[in-house]
Amino acid sequence: MTERFHLNIKDMFIYYLIHYCIMARRRTLAERAESIFRFIDAQPEPFAKSEVQRIGLNPTTAEKWVRLIEFIQSQPRIKVTKMGSSTYIEMIENRYLSMLRKRIHDSSLSLKEREDTIDDYIKALITLERAELGRIKKSS
Repeated sequence: MTERFHLNIKDMFIYYLIHYCIMARRRTLAERAESIFRFIDAQPEPFAKSEVQRIGLNPTTAEKWVRLIEFIQSQPRIKVTKMGSSTYIEMIENRYLSMLRKRIHDSSLSLKEREDTIDDYIKALITLERAELGRIKKSS
């Protein structure tokens, strides 16, 4: 009976070890980012950074991710296009448009200032697109 019990413990240990190795697979950066944004999207109101521990990020790692997300969100927008095996990256916003976008989201500005900024953003975007179209036509 002792031998049989010993085998069961051994089998259980192997089962849990295999299960742990499968479950402990490190998430990719994209998987981590997706889980962070899914978590943020599920919150009904602002929350403490420490809450992200519920998705497996310790406070130090969460702080790094928050800083990285803020940095990326403050950068001019880009467009990624895949053509066959090649990937092309182009800026679709210049620094001026990026600055205007930040002003649009700045709650310390009055609604009138933010509306004016939206108008300026659209005008600048149209001007940039027309200039780009003119450049493309000249090179063709």
